[in-house]
Amino acid sequence: MKIAFVALPQPENSIITPPLPLIYMAALLEQQRHIVRIYDLALRGDTPMDSALSPLQAFRPHIIVVASADAEAAATAIAVLARCDAPILRLGVAPRQSSPRQAVAEVLWQINERPNGPDERTVIFSALLALEEDLDSLPFPARHLIPLEQYPLYTPTGELQTTVLVGQQSGANTIIPRRPALIAAELRSITREHGIRHFLFPEPPLTHDLAWLSDLLYHLSTSDLGIGWEGSVRHEALTPDLLRMCRQSGCEVLCFEFDAQEVLESQHARAALSAVVEHAHDLEISVRANIQLQPPYGAIPALVDMSATFGLDEVRFSVQQHTPANQHAPADGLALEEVAEMARSRYRSSRSRQFFIERFGPQLGPMLWRVGRAGLLGRTWQRYADGAEDANGMVAGSYGG
Repeated sequence: MKIAFVALPQPENSIITPPLPLIYMAALLEQQRHIVRIYDLALRGDTPMDSALSPLQAFRPHIIVVASADAEAAATAIAVLARCDAPILRLGVAPRQSSPRQAVAEVLWQINERPNGPDERTVIFSALLALEEDLDSLPFPARHLIPLEQYPLYTPTGELQTTVLVGQQSGANTIIPRRPALIAAELRSITREHGIRHFLFPEPPLTHDLAWLSDLLYHLSTSDLGIGWEGSVRHEALTPDLLRMCRQSGCEVLCFEFDAQEVLESQHARAALSAVVEHAHDLEISVRANIQLQPPYGAIPALVDMSATFGLDEVRFSVQQHTPANQHAPADGLALEEVAEMARSRYRSSRSRQFFIERFGPQLGPMLWRVGRAGLLGRTWQRYADGAEDANGMVAGSYGG
């Protein structure tokens, strides 16, 4: 059977990653001798839907699977695909989410009646249900079906990355990790088949089980693959020894995720975070942070200013929607998008000011920054400000409901 998967873009997510749940499903179907193709429309940019899906018509599939959590976008794609004269199955799931098990849960939650009998849809649902197994029991994802080199995932030095799952969430509080030996084997397979040596380990955090993490770092250190990696961690769990082990195993970037109020309003938590960032930089490990900003929105400027003092290499702000139990609303009737943009702008300004403080001292630095902002220092100030932007990396922003 010829099966076509269509992964639609996720407008709310600016980071385009491979649709791993679909790639796992494709590997399972190929084991059953089906012919599978994956069409990731997130790589087509602004190409019209008709043109983006035209290669699929030449494939002439027996069934088409459209994966998208956006019902309107899925309906548009299905209308275009109707000309292919093949059954179309919509999976109402975000195809780029990290956990195949979560994808299965979302799809099954939406389905009232599952197909019975030996038809094309049953083949898809059989593969979908197989994703509920542990990752260790599944074949490696069918990465040969997607153009890995076209995904805009890069290290701080511009090297191409790709994503690899190290575990997945099962329920609210349970994480099922993969065996470190199998992770190392998959990395070896990718380096040999695709020539990629830099990897992104998305959530769950690597620090959820420190004994497992030590085993993983050992396998990465002894694999002799010459790889680099980026992983999500809880900064509270990091020690100097663990950071050294991360660096020895090829760690290039660590990504912290934390609630701004929980961390930035505690002096002890701020000091601990600053120490971890400084130690990571001493080991030549870059540090990104996903910072969640929650109501009351009036406190956001102070929290953003505080976050600019840690020397983080990249920051992504997530502004959370107020809830009925918390009736705070964005100041002056601003939308969440505008709050996120204000946080980004404020962070850039605060980080520039912090750069002058670090360069010229706590007395002279703020004065030079203010005078320069007023335009009284001309190109000299701008040269330092540009240096601050280069040194401080990137700032991103998003919002969530």
